[in-house]
Amino acid sequence: MMVQHETPVPVVSVIITTNNRKAWVVEALESVFAQTYSDYEVIVVDDGSKDGTFEHLQQRFGEHIRLFKTEGTNCPTARNYGAEQALGRYLAFLDDDDRWYPQKLEKQVAFMEASGTQVGMVGSACDHMNREGQPIWKPAYPDAELTYERACIKPKLPGAISGCLIRTAVFRELDGFDLGLTRNQDRDLWIRLTRRYRVPMLQEVLSTVRIHGTQRRGVNTDTIEQCRLMVNQRIPERLLRRKADAWTYFHLFNLNWDDRKPKAIQCLLKSFWAYPAPLPIPEQRIKIALRRLLGRH
Repeated sequence: MMVQHETPVPVVSVIITTNNRKAWVVEALESVFAQTYSDYEVIVVDDGSKDGTFEHLQQRFGEHIRLFKTEGTNCPTARNYGAEQALGRYLAFLDDDDRWYPQKLEKQVAFMEASGTQVGMVGSACDHMNREGQPIWKPAYPDAELTYERACIKPKLPGAISGCLIRTAVFRELDGFDLGLTRNQDRDLWIRLTRRYRVPMLQEVLSTVRIHGTQRRGVNTDTIEQCRLMVNQRIPERLLRRKADAWTYFHLFNLNWDDRKPKAIQCLLKSFWAYPAPLPIPEQRIKIALRRLLGRH
């Protein structure tokens, strides 16, 4: 009788989706393999790259990664596809242009293992780098916990998806990322998640976010507006929805200011029309707006 040996099930499934970023995704992967925590699998989804990314990763990392190829769908579709392949009880998404610090998984797994099932996800702080990987700006620290109200209005989640660890069962319960959203799908997930679960935040810098001018897909402010307002419409509480619209329009005021000032002014007026009172976040719209309008920095 032949004895069959089962493949060990990893604790964490690391998921990286990539598109035409051959050099950067290698840096991301190297930061995964430098982790002090080792009980993980690595799933890479090459979403329609035309620069030889798939072949390059296959040759460089071989059996150390589970490599899949999709045909240029979009980021949430590729992420969900990667999550479908996951074997671990936790999911750790990493954007292909970001990197992790060595203790990222160790610290977050330890926190989740010590937490009850009411904690669906844990986040962390992050710092930033430029295109060349050189440090820029100061580190960004989150609130102690991401609340439902904050997720609806303006999530403070440094590093976004690259800084989080989420229970696989929770991600699947929520049906993952919304495939109908080309932008703001992270925030949509945070809103749905915080309605049911707690999301504490570690006050440690565990990831590095690359700041650069090239996006994975074409992005413009009209697309951002459409997706953000679509997410806002799903918020059932009317007052909270108005606050979310107010911050959305104020964000669009800032985004449009340099290139589309008439559009920016229109968004500013819509922001205060949606909710004229101060929003429950540290940023004060009036002060920021006056600085822009008066040309002060």
